[in-house]
Amino acid sequence: MHNPHTQHFLKHQQLWASALLVGWFGINVLVLATTTLMEFYRANKSIPTWEPFCWEISSQVMILLLIPLGIFISDRWLEKLNLKARLLAHAALTIPFSALHIAGMVGIRQLWYSFMRSHYEFGNLFVELLYEYRKDAQSYLTIALVIVGYRFIVRRLQGEASYLANDEESESTEPESPPERLLIKKLGREFLIQTADIEWIEASGNYANLHIKGSIYPMRITMDKVEKLLPNNFTRIHRSTIVNLEHIQEMQPLDTGDYQVTLRNQKILTLSRRYREEFKTLLSLT
Repeated sequence: MHNPHTQHFLKHQQLWASALLVGWFGINVLVLATTTLMEFYRANKSIPTWEPFCWEISSQVMILLLIPLGIFISDRWLEKLNLKARLLAHAALTIPFSALHIAGMVGIRQLWYSFMRSHYEFGNLFVELLYEYRKDAQSYLTIALVIVGYRFIVRRLQGEASYLANDEESESTEPESPPERLLIKKLGREFLIQTADIEWIEASGNYANLHIKGSIYPMRITMDKVEKLLPNNFTRIHRSTIVNLEHIQEMQPLDTGDYQVTLRNQKILTLSRRYREEFKTLLSLT
């Protein structure tokens, strides 16, 4: 359904996102540090070459470390809010984001300066905090918009699954019985998939990602709800994983008490101890 390049991107989208972030921040470090050196040179002032790189690297490293935390908080709590509340929450989060960024940045700089047998001065506390917060708030909101845009592009490429609506219900209404087919909307096109073709499902924030023949289709639904609506040959094997029993090839016990579940497509999943007995009971009935 996807061309090879798109399929490779979707399969390794997290790796691509990480590479793009690191590349972008690397360019920022180079541009900003060399700009500072050029400004000192134009003013006939001298500065050790390592200092501007220390300033920029310490700042960018802390931002990179804070991005996963921000994504976790957004996916776990903010996505459940309406748009107005979400915007207010993001505005409020710029404050702790800035505080953590400044604390980590200053700590890295102090260690770096100490290694270079020098001393780092943060400057006037109030003025510098205000100066850094102004930049941090802009950085936070810019990064948030970039992440939203990136996810929008990914979902457009993946397509999004929904229930088939009939005359008496809308697509957002959950059917009373397990649906045999789901509607996929992708890049202005619509097509149907068989529920039986779903190999496994994983949780992803407010979405459940349906894995079907090498493609991933996000569906805006919780794992608890999708589990109740699937046929009996689907079962929960982990807090964030549901598997189609028809696609299991083999199982191997692990020293931890968990099981390694291998699907026919060679995808390896984990059956946690919490769901082990229920899983075995279901297997004995099939």
